[in-house]
Amino acid sequence: MRRSVWVVWVAVVLLGMLLAGSLAAQAAAPTLAATPTPSASPQPRIELDDELWLRPVADGVFIVTHAFPWAANSLIVEMADDTIVLVDTPYTAEATAQVIAWITAEFGKREIVAINTGFHVDNLGGNAYLAEQGIPIYGSDLTVQMLDERGEQSRALTLEWLQAPADKRYYDGHRDVLFIAPTEVFAAEDGLELDFGGERLQVYYPGPTHAPDNMVVFFPEHRLMFGGCMIIGGDKLGNTADADLEAWPDSVRKLARFEFDILVPGHGDRFDPELLDHTLDLLTS
Repeated sequence: MRRSVWVVWVAVVLLGMLLAGSLAAQAAAPTLAATPTPSASPQPRIELDDELWLRPVADGVFIVTHAFPWAANSLIVEMADDTIVLVDTPYTAEATAQVIAWITAEFGKREIVAINTGFHVDNLGGNAYLAEQGIPIYGSDLTVQMLDERGEQSRALTLEWLQAPADKRYYDGHRDVLFIAPTEVFAAEDGLELDFGGERLQVYYPGPTHAPDNMVVFFPEHRLMFGGCMIIGGDKLGNTADADLEAWPDSVRKLARFEFDILVPGHGDRFDPELLDHTLDLLTS
């Protein structure tokens, strides 16, 4: 009899241990599920060609990536009055023409407004096509100044990196880009607000970062921030030839005043707001 009781007691103990382990595992699951995940993960591509594609990240919001040869991001946003806002351009006029053609095919004939967030070729390399089409291009006085003072110096550095290109098209393409300044110029320190049928966007200058003139563009209704090249989407800072490494972290911290769920870097496939801290970690480590 005692042996039977002992066996039952052991079975109860073992069952209790198994149940405790199971409950503990279940209690741990919410912690794993609560691990921050990107609010805007990459979506299936809309291929325009092998080097140019778009990804939808929200209703009426598309990230454009042009790999020529380095993948760089620009942004398409449909506003409340049906205007299309293009933030930055692909590297070349030809690729920018493809994007504008896609916008027309996707949305029909629309008013288009462009914004340049800096003077580098991945911000405004397609301006020649936009200007030719009569599309207004907003940019700061600082971008106009930097393009005039350092545009060719920046091109020379790019061509130096492409001295032994796998595809000569990249070298020739960057050599032949026409640097066209923004057509609608505002003071960087004042920033810019534009209204589209009651929906606003804000162009804001936090201070020197990746380049002296880098701006950000905030879309409050979409909870969307285009951080451009001041926000790092990869694990390295990349080109710092025009960077102010001392001022950059403080400038990035100023973006914390905005509330956004999507943060678009100039390069990379991450679009989550945690990129703000990621950028600061890279700058201060």
